[in-house]
Amino acid sequence: MQSRWKYRTQITTEAIVGGVTGNLDSPDTLLLGRYDRRGRLRYTGRTHPLGAQQRAELGGMLSPLRPSNRRGGTVCPWPETLPASWSGQLDRPEPLPYVQVELVVVVEIEADVAFDHQRLRHRVRYIRARPDVSTYDVPLLLGEEEGYFGEP
Repeated sequence: MQSRWKYRTQITTEAIVGGVTGNLDSPDTLLLGRYDRRGRLRYTGRTHPLGAQQRAELGGMLSPLRPSNRRGGTVCPWPETLPASWSGQLDRPEPLPYVQVELVVVVEIEADVAFDHQRLRHRVRYIRARPDVSTYDVPLLLGEEEGYFGEP
């Protein structure tokens, strides 16, 4: 009998914080995104619950999406309540309430490389905030990077 091995590959990369569950002062989880080739922020995944120190660190960096930005400028294009299928909550059919934030915080994450529909299949691990990285320096949406899967 032939044995089969299953390997998980982890990557460390950056993502843009587009929203949080819980509250801004002490977020429970981060909702993450990346820009597509058209410059639209697309939802890519969610973190595991954050620890107390991580909550405190991020709480001071996040700002609510200002109403003036809803009409122009860089806005979070996601629905105000996240569909359950977006957040991987297939066992929980109700939408996920969250707080949209200004699109200025970049974080480093560790993720499993498995993804479906350009979203990370599993929750990711938050590593640290990256104030030294611009939101425009974050890699493009999975599958849209230049040369990804042999695309030009």
